[in-house]
Amino acid sequence: MILIWIVLKVGADFWLAHWSNSSVEDSEHGNSYYYSIYAIMGLVSATSLFFQSLMIFFRGITMSRKLHVQMFKRIIRAPINLFFDRVPLGRLINRFASDLDMVDSTMPNNMSALSHAPLNLASRFIVCAIIGTIWVFPLAFVFMGFGVRIQRRQLTVYREAFRLSKFEN
Repeated sequence: MILIWIVLKVGADFWLAHWSNSSVEDSEHGNSYYYSIYAIMGLVSATSLFFQSLMIFFRGITMSRKLHVQMFKRIIRAPINLFFDRVPLGRLINRFASDLDMVDSTMPNNMSALSHAPLNLASRFIVCAIIGTIWVFPLAFVFMGFGVRIQRRQLTVYREAFRLSKFEN
């Protein structure tokens, strides 16, 4: 679905460029032909995006259910020790609920971003290579190297900030 959406998005951009470059007097088709093709591409693209969202939503629900079952089994089958004697039941349920809430609220968005970003970036570089020059690809590797370095740095900062926020609560 993501590939269909990206292909239609890029195709609509190329169609719009073709439409703007073609003269109405020189072609056998009028503006309504170009507009209808562009509108159909937009509708199919929007439909694809809708089904993507549904698939990610239902996959998020499935992940949350599996995680809930696994967490519940492990808590129920955990050996009785001093931890369960000292920690109130309400605190355990609160931790259980907060973990599931984090999975429910962040995982579908993260899955969507993880699937969209690389394919969208790749489509941009392919369009640049088609329109411009092949030298775009070595430049892409340079940008990916910078991106990986920035991501590693951001991830360490994020982990520390997350740990600090957990200690404050």
